[in-house]
Amino acid sequence: ITPYARSNVFIVFNSVDNTAQEPFAAPVRRPEFIGARDFTPVK
Repeated sequence: ITPYARSNVFIVFNSVDNTAQEPFAAPVRRPEFIGARDFTPVK
């Protein structure tokens, strides 16, 4: 345990064939910072 502040960054790379869809049961989409909608392939 440390007295210094920490931050975590999680990056997930999925296939562009596995894009996020409209929610089935949720009333609204996830916020952009949780589920981004930019499906441009990474090169």
